[in-house]
Amino acid sequence: MLIPPPLRPGDLIGVAAPAGPVEPVALEAGIGYLEACGYRVRRGRHLGRRHGYLAGNDDERLSDLNGLLADPEPAAIWFARGGYGTGRIVERLELEPLSRFPKALIGFSDLTVLQAAVWRRHRLVTYYGPMVADLGERARFDERSLWETVSSACSGSGHAVDRSAVLRRGSGEGPLLGGCLSLLVSLIGTPWELPTEDAILFWEEVNEEPFRIDRMLGHLRHAGKLDRLRGMVVGRLVGCEPRGGGDCLGIREILLRHLEGTDYPVILDLPAGHAAAKITLPLGRTARLETEPPRLRFPGPTGVISGP
Repeated sequence: MLIPPPLRPGDLIGVAAPAGPVEPVALEAGIGYLEACGYRVRRGRHLGRRHGYLAGNDDERLSDLNGLLADPEPAAIWFARGGYGTGRIVERLELEPLSRFPKALIGFSDLTVLQAAVWRRHRLVTYYGPMVADLGERARFDERSLWETVSSACSGSGHAVDRSAVLRRGSGEGPLLGGCLSLLVSLIGTPWELPTEDAILFWEEVNEEPFRIDRMLGHLRHAGKLDRLRGMVVGRLVGCEPRGGGDCLGIREILLRHLEGTDYPVILDLPAGHAAAKITLPLGRTARLETEPPRLRFPGPTGVISGP
C-alpha cells in the first residue's frame, strides 16, 4: 500500500478535469479557497474547455491529467468536478509515475474509475472528497474532515454514526474500497474492477431510483462482489427517492435481499459522496467498522484522529 505524503501549506496542487466541464465561477471560487489556505495551484492547460458533456475532448483531458501525473512537483491532483468522462480515457492514463511520485488524488463520483485503476495498479490510497468546484461553498463539504484526512500522517478521520443507521451489527476490518455505485458496477469485467474480498465496501449514489439501486446491487451480488466482505458502509443516497408514485421497496429491504447468506456489519447513511457537508474518506486505508458504538475509524501509525 502506498500512502501519499500529507499535504502542507506551500505545496503545489494540480487541478484537472477528466470528466465533465466545470462552471467558471465555481472553479475560480474553489481555486481561490485553496490559495487562501496557503497552497499554490497549477491549472491543467485545457482546464475550462467544453466539448459537449465533456471538459474538452479526450486528448485534451488526457494530456492535462497525464502531465500532472508525470510531474514530481505537485503534491496533489485535485479534480475540478465529476459528471462523466473518466472512463473514456482510463486505458490511456500513464499511472507508472505514481509509484515514484505518489501524490494525493482528491475527488469523488466519476473519479471512482480513476481511483479504482490507481488501486489496482499501485495500491495507492486516494481521497473520496470534495471537488474543486465544491470548495467555494463551505456547506458542500466538511472542512475539518477534509483537512484532517489529506494533511495527516494517519490520513483518515474516525466518524460516528447514529444507531438508527445500523442495518446489521458486528465488527470488521479491512481496506476501505468503493465509490459511486453505478461506476463500481460499470467496472465489473474490466481491468479496473475492484477486488472486494476481505475489504470494507463503501458505496453511495445520486439520482437513481430504488429499482435501479436494486438492479445494481444485484449485479454486484451475481458477480460475487458481496460474498466475502468484512463490512459495508452505505453513503447518503441523494435524490434516490422513487418518482411517479406507486409501490416501492426501501433501501433496507433491498439490501437485506442482496446480503442474504452473509453476516458482516452494515451501516447506512454516512454523509459521504454527493451529500451536502460530505466527509472525506481515504480509500485504500485500513478501516475498522464497529456497531457498538456505531463508527467507522481508521487505525493508523499514530492512532485514530477523532472525527467531526
